[in-house]
Amino acid sequence: MCGILILKSDRINENTKNKFKSALDKLRSRGPDEIRMVENKNILIGFTRLSINNISNGSQPFKSLCGRYFIVFNGEIINYKILASDLKKKKVKMKYAHEAEIILNLYILYGEKCLNSLRGFFSFVIIEIKSSNIFAAVDRFSIKPLYYFEDKTENLFILTSDYSALVGSRIVKKELNYNKLVDYFTLARYLDDESIIKNVKKLEAASALVQFGKYKKIYKYWSPFKKNERNFFINNNYLNTLHEKLLEIPDLWKIAETKISLCLSTGLDSQVLNSYFNKSKITTSKFHLRETSNNFNLNNVTKININKNKILNLINEFTKKNFNPFVLAHASSASLLQLYQQIRKNKFKFTINGEGSDELFGGYYRHLRQLHMIKSKKLNFDQSLIELYKKEIKSFSSNLKKGIDDINNINNKLRKKISSIKLTSKTAEDKILEFDQIAWIPCLIQRHDVIGMFFSLEVRPPYLDHELVEIANNLPKELKFESLKRKIILTKIANTKLDLEISSKKIGTPTGEDAFFKNKNEVKNFKESLFYGNLSNFFNAEKIIKTIKYNKNISKIFLWRLYILNKMESNFQID
Repeated sequence: MCGILILKSDRINENTKNKFKSALDKLRSRGPDEIRMVENKNILIGFTRLSINNISNGSQPFKSLCGRYFIVFNGEIINYKILASDLKKKKVKMKYAHEAEIILNLYILYGEKCLNSLRGFFSFVIIEIKSSNIFAAVDRFSIKPLYYFEDKTENLFILTSDYSALVGSRIVKKELNYNKLVDYFTLARYLDDESIIKNVKKLEAASALVQFGKYKKIYKYWSPFKKNERNFFINNNYLNTLHEKLLEIPDLWKIAETKISLCLSTGLDSQVLNSYFNKSKITTSKFHLRETSNNFNLNNVTKININKNKILNLINEFTKKNFNPFVLAHASSASLLQLYQQIRKNKFKFTINGEGSDELFGGYYRHLRQLHMIKSKKLNFDQSLIELYKKEIKSFSSNLKKGIDDINNINNKLRKKISSIKLTSKTAEDKILEFDQIAWIPCLIQRHDVIGMFFSLEVRPPYLDHELVEIANNLPKELKFESLKRKIILTKIANTKLDLEISSKKIGTPTGEDAFFKNKNEVKNFKESLFYGNLSNFFNAEKIIKTIKYNKNISKIFLWRLYILNKMESNFQID
């Protein structure tokens, strides 16, 4: 929805302001409708706005009526009208009762516990004007991210929606973080708070940050499988409880003053979501990225044919402005560039998709493989993940320059990171899903935020409504997945509540790999820039180039990830 940029320093001068303005301008695609900057003592507050709600009165930064606080807010609080009604009952005075003002008043009333009232997806920063103290937070899956950079020697602290803007404006050096390269090339997940750029960190999902003076505190305010005494299910009626919660979703998640679009695939997740929108009589314009030439016969669906050359061109444009390779770590993500560009060209400001369902209901084949490793092969949880991704780990380690690292050390690093994520679930099935919800969803969902906002398009994932997530996580494991079945209860919902017939095998999203591997110019440019570029400091470029030249066996996943990172290294524009 928007772009946030906050810079706090005791040494703000004209050079600092110019770099700040440059970085803010680089966030323009996140909010092309309005760009504003406020200076307050030792702090600069910047905001770029994509107007979807409260179009006429939602300008930010927003100042509280008491004059004590500024807020910048990105996302949608889907229950904000309910919260507004509650605040009015408490005689709280409000000028507009829009989302930013509601968050501020909740903070004034309840302090940091205001987060417990918020439903939806968000990142926000509240600044106390007199002291410049900061309170910031992201939603439970960091659907709308925040990154921070701290230089204690310069007494500098920065928060932003996208660290690429900091790198592109020279506020932060473009220096690769090797520890994050390990994560990117192996599991392609967020296993900690580090980013691919040294010293830039991500505010992890369901986290809040308090900063004043030299003091900084970060803490979690929610976790997906936290023990909950609440009884979600009356008489163990799991199907009806889930169905009733899904019936709530469309009216809440459609919140907008603009028209609604929905991404529709051949899979269970988006078709179930579409059916619930239809049940609620909510009109959506549907967009389908063709997975084959002859699939999907629904009427009133805009079908988009994959154009691989167009995707390559879009990758080139995208990598000039974005330095987050995790966004394109899977080749299928590249097709989102064409999909979201087309939706935006049709004058939509937001779209809805079915992301998150696999991680709630056990939708991946890898879930079944990992379950087999734990139950039949008797592997520990961290060992099962290492085994699951052994090919990716081997490909990465075998193509590093001699002396950089070895496979045993890499495995140990990964085990340590995996073990540091404390899981509270009891069963193997729930542990698999809990780990996915903590380490995988925030990485997966970020691709929609970054790619969508590249085209000034907000992407909403209703399956990640935290109230729906809590119900799903309290379902018996037998209703999620087992040795041969996946998404058991969601399939029952489709069959019994929606009368949907879904193909048992979803056709996968088209990938961008072939477009790269079959394009001689791309391959040529890749080999040349890899050999002479900065990545040759980490990788055995000569070996990789020879492997490609003589068509020897090399992991396509590794090569794709290297191609994307190398493309960003050579393409990314710095002022």
